[in-house]
Amino acid sequence: MIRHFDAAAYVGGRPPTLDELDLALHTVAAEHPEICSLREIGRSRAGRPMPMLTVPGGPLPVLVLGAPHPNEPIGLATVLALARYVTGHAEAREQVTWHIVGCTDPDGVAANESWWASTPWPPSLEAYHRGLYRPPAVAQPEWTFPTPHFTATLPETRALMGVIDTARPALTVSLHNSDSAGAFLLASRAEPWLAEVMADIAGSHGLSVEGAPMDCIGLQPQGKGAFVLPAVTPPPQATGGEEGTWGHTGASSAHYTARHGGLGILPEVPMWGTAPIDLPSEKAVGILTDAHDALGRLIDRLPQPQDIFFLNAAIETRSILPRMAQLIRENPEAGSGQDLALLIPCRAAGMLLRHIDQCLVATPHSLRLHEARDGVDSFLRAWCLRAEQALRPRPLPLSRTAGYQLEMTLAVAEQLAAAPSSTSGTDT
Repeated sequence: MIRHFDAAAYVGGRPPTLDELDLALHTVAAEHPEICSLREIGRSRAGRPMPMLTVPGGPLPVLVLGAPHPNEPIGLATVLALARYVTGHAEAREQVTWHIVGCTDPDGVAANESWWASTPWPPSLEAYHRGLYRPPAVAQPEWTFPTPHFTATLPETRALMGVIDTARPALTVSLHNSDSAGAFLLASRAEPWLAEVMADIAGSHGLSVEGAPMDCIGLQPQGKGAFVLPAVTPPPQATGGEEGTWGHTGASSAHYTARHGGLGILPEVPMWGTAPIDLPSEKAVGILTDAHDALGRLIDRLPQPQDIFFLNAAIETRSILPRMAQLIRENPEAGSGQDLALLIPCRAAGMLLRHIDQCLVATPHSLRLHEARDGVDSFLRAWCLRAEQALRPRPLPLSRTAGYQLEMTLAVAEQLAAAPSSTSGTDT
């Protein structure tokens, strides 16, 4: 039975920063030493700690991951809310042992947190894109789990692998969030009840369910808004594409959980509520093509960079645009009305602007850099305005979005605990 409750008591007004999250998890552990423990499961590439709170209870092991993508901070609020809830409610521990990883990608979050730490939540679309950092695919801990064709796992990924191999979670919840539109969910296997649970909880929080999100075009729905993750496939043969082209990486935490027989889910929830847009697929393809070309011209104007941290991410994000256009062209019905056609170009421009600002610290009088910055800044302003006018974003408080993820996590765990033979994973 789904228990709806007011999540406002468990979440703050905005997602926590890394320091705030660390302090809050230590506080929870210190306040409840008899029922939980906090330990470091590993360190990031830059040496930042990865704490995990374990709350022992029933026989069903559940693993929850905050910020699998660092520009998706709602999960940071959700993991903290979950830690507070399960330590304060004995019934949440009767059937479940909880393993709560505060942050999956600490380095990526450190490169993002300024845009939610210093502005009202959620910020404007433009403020978000000016502060955003989305790592290249091979630098995302969520997508570098090993496969027969991919072995370049990251330290953060190896830390998570160690937890999954040891705890054998029957459920892993990787807390993603989208920019706009409605809630949807990806799962490692078909579970017919997931869509019904999602619809119930989304409705109780005033959220719509997204029937055809861009991320799921071509996937078979298991009820509205619920999709099964595709199997990991070998990398495509080299095709001589442009430098920085988005391509094959590894598996996800959900795939890796499934190796041990567990269920992995990625419950997506939007930062902003938005209006459906009238964007026919043919027009969306044209928009993506124009953005790809315009961003290419802006990148070509840059001098030889010394630091490529933000530049590489911007180049890869730009390279996603032709793939999006191809998906929309091949699936015109599902491809119509896709808000990401307006938003992904803003991501690339925002990170390109951050790259230029970083270069200007070293060479503040470079005329070429200042001219390039003016061009990127104009592009970002224009595209953010275009998206704002089309989407009409409205703020969604964390009590609704993190509250949704909190209730989803509890409800799915409860459903699995009630099912036979679900208390531990088995190798498959």
